Amino acid sequence: MYEKEEEQLKNLYDNIQVPLDSLDDAIFAGFHKAKSEGKRKSRRKKWLVSLAVAAIIFVGFFTSIRLSPAFANYISVIPGMEKIVDLIRNDKGKMLAIENNYYEKIGVSQEKNGIKLTIDGAIADEDGLVLFYTFESKEKLKELQNEKVRLKSLDGKKLDIGTISMGHPLYSEKGETSHSDMFEFNFESPLAAKKLELKVSVEGTNLKEEFTLKFNLTKEIQKKKSYALNKTVKIEGQKISFLGADVYPLRAAIHVKMDPNNTKRILSFEDLRLVDENGETWNKISNGWVASHISPEEMIIYLQSNYFREPKKLYLVLNKIQAVDKDEVNVVVDTKKLQILKQPKGGHLSDLRVEGNDLIFNFHIEKEFNSFLFTRITDGNGKQIESNTSFMGGRMEKGYAEIGVNIPDIKNQPNPISLELTAYPSWIKGNEKIKIK
Repeated sequence: MYEKEEEQLKNLYDNIQVPLDSLDDAIFAGFHKAKSEGKRKSRRKKWLVSLAVAAIIFVGFFTSIRLSPAFANYISVIPGMEKIVDLIRNDKGKMLAIENNYYEKIGVSQEKNGIKLTIDGAIADEDGLVLFYTFESKEKLKELQNEKVRLKSLDGKKLDIGTISMGHPLYSEKGETSHSDMFEFNFESPLAAKKLELKVSVEGTNLKEEFTLKFNLTKEIQKKKSYALNKTVKIEGQKISFLGADVYPLRAAIHVKMDPNNTKRILSFEDLRLVDENGETWNKISNGWVASHISPEEMIIYLQSNYFREPKKLYLVLNKIQAVDKDEVNVVVDTKKLQILKQPKGGHLSDLRVEGNDLIFNFHIEKEFNSFLFTRITDGNGKQIESNTSFMGGRMEKGYAEIGVNIPDIKNQPNPISLELTAYPSWIKGNEKIKIK
């Protein structure tokens, strides 16, 4: 049901002509500002490295979602649900959580100097917590960015935070009086705390403030569903083992380990997805943490969750994987001579330059490539360089983008500098279908 209509809508979307004038705010809010500020900031614990460490600017002009009659009625009677659905409409797992009444309304606010922050609601499971929030201002704001976000347990129970996604900053040429987004916390041990405190430090034009909000989670946290897989596949000579799958209400975590004798470094399982017996699909997380490295040969891949579906059969399906030869996993540059000393085959990077503390490349690609390239950065002595800001912008559809990272005190960093790849437009292909249940 609805497949024909959805295909017609997709075809309409693929051929729609969008006037450039209508993109002014989007461009201002995205590419123009991403370079100096970064789109999404994150906190990393220990040396756990997310494959989604950088933010990708994405502007969507048309999205269709299925709304069951019960779901449509549900969101119509709860004030503010429309903006929450708009935030998660591309994540079927979170949508199913709301449809199955797993969303929890919070409604806690604090106002300072004409700015009010409200925690609208939450979705929590053992693995993560999503807090939906709204900033409201008495005057129009052109810039507003979350500089620091902290979550604290108030009931004495351990809160073992691994990563934090801080939401998108507000950039608007015309100015806005309201801005909604979500904080996402992922935990390294199961969430048990129910009484919590959120601290948010924000900055904007002539604005610097910190908000503190206390709130309680009252819904029972659903237990994960675990599946042992222990299945090894071989794609273009590369052996890959799928060890297990943990399915939470917010996401599915797929444990993958590569054979150390592989000749290629596996970067990203680009189209890995869950598929049931009817062909319904749950893809990778589209806006948030898509994977985490345990080691160079082992990772956890995050997919949209089918937790609130109970299919008779469920499979992992994949067709293409980003991979490069192991001796090409680092892009090496000389920031003094402005030279690219080493990069993978294809020569996609060129025109190295330094602007302030930003290390910038031109990135050439024939087809749109919405993945940031770099993760771990080291100096000429092998010492890791901490970079909190990354950016990517330009017109990918024209085969050109600008990509870069902020390197503190770049002029005094020992050369050469190495940037480890977390994504690259190089693929191996296969046709694998792994049974989960």
